[in-house]
Amino acid sequence: MERLAFSIRLCLLQRKDAGKCFFPNMLFSRFLLPTLLPLLLLLLQEPVFSQDFTGIGRRRPLVLSGSFGAQASTRLSPDAAFHDPFSYVLGLQLNPVVYGFSIPVSLSFADSRFSYSQPFSRFSIQPSYKWIKAYLGRTSLEMHPYGLRDHQFDGAGISLQPENFPLRFMAMYGRFSKARLPDSASWQEAGLGLPSYKRSGYAFKLDFVQGKQRVGLHFFHAMDKAGSLPEAYSRALAPQGNMVLALDFSFEIYRQVHLYGQAALSNYTENIGDEIIKPNSFGQRLRWAFLPRRLSSSLSGACKAGLSFKGLSLSYERVAPGYRSMGAYYFNQDFENLVLAFSRTFPVADFRAEIGWQHDGLQEKKAGRMDRIVGSAYVNWRIGERFSTTGSYSNFTSYTQVKPVDLLRPDEPFFQDFDTVPFRQVSQQAQWSLQFRTGRQARFSQEAGLDFSYQSSRLAVQETFSDYVYATLRHGIVLGEGFRLQSSLGMSACIDKAGGRKQPVRYGIGPSAGLSKAFFERTLQCSFSSSYYVDLLAKESFSGVWGMRAGFSYQLKKAHRFELNLSSRLATSAKRAGAVEPHSGNFQFQAVAGYRYQFHTDPFSGKKKGKEKKERRGNRQLGQEQAG
Repeated sequence: MERLAFSIRLCLLQRKDAGKCFFPNMLFSRFLLPTLLPLLLLLLQEPVFSQDFTGIGRRRPLVLSGSFGAQASTRLSPDAAFHDPFSYVLGLQLNPVVYGFSIPVSLSFADSRFSYSQPFSRFSIQPSYKWIKAYLGRTSLEMHPYGLRDHQFDGAGISLQPENFPLRFMAMYGRFSKARLPDSASWQEAGLGLPSYKRSGYAFKLDFVQGKQRVGLHFFHAMDKAGSLPEAYSRALAPQGNMVLALDFSFEIYRQVHLYGQAALSNYTENIGDEIIKPNSFGQRLRWAFLPRRLSSSLSGACKAGLSFKGLSLSYERVAPGYRSMGAYYFNQDFENLVLAFSRTFPVADFRAEIGWQHDGLQEKKAGRMDRIVGSAYVNWRIGERFSTTGSYSNFTSYTQVKPVDLLRPDEPFFQDFDTVPFRQVSQQAQWSLQFRTGRQARFSQEAGLDFSYQSSRLAVQETFSDYVYATLRHGIVLGEGFRLQSSLGMSACIDKAGGRKQPVRYGIGPSAGLSKAFFERTLQCSFSSSYYVDLLAKESFSGVWGMRAGFSYQLKKAHRFELNLSSRLATSAKRAGAVEPHSGNFQFQAVAGYRYQFHTDPFSGKKKGKEKKERRGNRQLGQEQAG
């Protein structure tokens, strides 16, 4: 922990080296430094973490739990050459808990191969005391959607969330990635297995919360260590650096009218060894005081703002081209969104709907541009006690314009702007379901439903479309205690058209039925099911699949569980026109047997119970003496 405090103190005092220190040289040192420096040094002291272990004496010294499992399977099929006819798996999982800290370990032995996993390669603990929480080891934090966002690091972090205090604080310091050498000598030619520098960074977030008003300030800094790679690789690959200054807020500006948003500026440097650019204007001095720029630096921004009132919201988001942050693995950039949404819950129904517009190519430098229109709606209607229905619809429409480019005449403006090639694609999806359940007074509990789904994808220019329709009718009934019967009937249809030529329609239909029964106070579970599905491609081909499954499980004294699953599959196919083999089929059979033992032990529970009995006996004797 002293390392964390020392690193931040060192960065506060080194004002001249802007490549290693993210704090400004003017505004921060004169105004914010005297205010935040005592707060940071106070929060990063050792006594904050010493409180995390004050209750360690009241915890159990050792609690051991886990399970042991064994499974064996055999499979018989015509393609036996592609798989083993017999396989087995032995597994052991241990989860010792020492004074409240879990150390899980798992071992497995499958088909003469041994593997294991333990937490010491990715060790992470998160001790907490009241409103203080620490993050130690391999962990991740989310401070801002445009800054540090769930990127794993090896280090330490802290979160202070007091209940009756308006300030919230989060901070971290750690290593984001190790130095890695290329996998092969020809990494420059192949472009695979590129080397990478050791990357470390730190971040903090300070929130002010007062009722329904909240303002947060976030700062993130990460940098590659130049000496972590040999000189031969560092000549071709420059170390990089990144600084992000972000803000997020949420206000209630009027009765149930909320204004919220996030904004961020990212300064990404491709080579931290380049010379620092001196500001020429007051605006540059103000911006570069927090984010100093170098010759290879690029400054980009991202923002999102929204307004909501009683379930109705309007939001706008814009991410500049080339926006990057080392605190996240991936960013969507070079786009802007505008979304109108409505969500409301009524006594008998739930309703959600939204429509949005998105487009990319903000600087109009791309060869193509895409505009997207997205709309969706969802409703759930509870019709009395027995019936309910659910429906949803989504529409995804995209317009793409690609400018043709002549590589032989790239500088001829007449040819480049002569025309564009438009593409229009529409994707739709609709779902509807109706559910029925018997009332509480029914003798036999029943449930039934009808599910319908439709998917469509269309390209207007190429006259290409694909339509899929699925429908399922299902029914279930409970006959007596532990006996259940389920059945269903599924249907599907597929219509394709590619390049103006319509393809044969493909149909599918098949029923399924299943029985399950529990015996001996539900310790023995038995189930049996059968299904058949037919696939028809107009008058050209026919295929069918028939399957049967049986399962048995037995629970012995809540610790031992035995399972046996049997399944068979028979597939048949036939071609009606010009077939060399008019009928063909194959049969497959598989059996899987397993055993699982679960245990939980507390070696010190007996001693604790003995102490409690002695205390109760002593209290009784003392009470008798006082009464006498």
